[in-house]
Amino acid sequence: MDFIDAINGRTSCRAYLPMPVKREILSGIMERASRSPSYRNSQPWEVFIVTGEKKVALAEKLTAMISDGVPLEPDFPFAQSWPPPMESRTESHRRLRFAALGIDPDRDHEKIVESYMCNFKFFDAPGVIFIGMDRSLGPWSVFDLGLFTHGLLLAIYDAGLGACPQAMPTAYPKIIRGILDIPENFAIMLAISFGYPDSSAPANSYRSVRKGQKEFVHWYGFGHANDAR
Repeated sequence: MDFIDAINGRTSCRAYLPMPVKREILSGIMERASRSPSYRNSQPWEVFIVTGEKKVALAEKLTAMISDGVPLEPDFPFAQSWPPPMESRTESHRRLRFAALGIDPDRDHEKIVESYMCNFKFFDAPGVIFIGMDRSLGPWSVFDLGLFTHGLLLAIYDAGLGACPQAMPTAYPKIIRGILDIPENFAIMLAISFGYPDSSAPANSYRSVRKGQKEFVHWYGFGHANDAR
């Protein structure tokens, strides 16, 4: 697949076909993602791939935790607030995504809760990938995990699969470490649901809106009066 096609075509998939993904396919994806850059070639990422009964057990336990109101204890704290422009984008994204699902964000409380709970069930995907790193590592390694994740998402898309990076399932890392027997020194940063996309599902019809270059690119030395933008 052409790289630009992959960049433009990849999107977060939130509905999957009930088809397992072969280990050989996942192994090839990991091989490609392993070429992601990292600070001083430290390659801090640790990857835990879960399917089958283990994935079902995780989904059931995580769903029970959030349903019972157990306080969230993520290894990497979730954002609690955003600067105004970002807050506006996140709220617009929320409303547009609910609209694609036929949900009124101001009235359909039960449907909103149901949609929220799907996060902890990994959107019924056949598998989930957890990405983490040693607790002793710092911000540059967090950045490296982001680089790895982007490469991984593109490799997944190139393989004909769909994926959705998720923060919410990492709200209970102790549960994840316990069921998967992951050592305590590994902090869990991200979950990525994956599988074959259900192209007929309304959830997969939504494409997030991106801000234009004028909002984030700052130009210098190009001979224009407004070089800073």
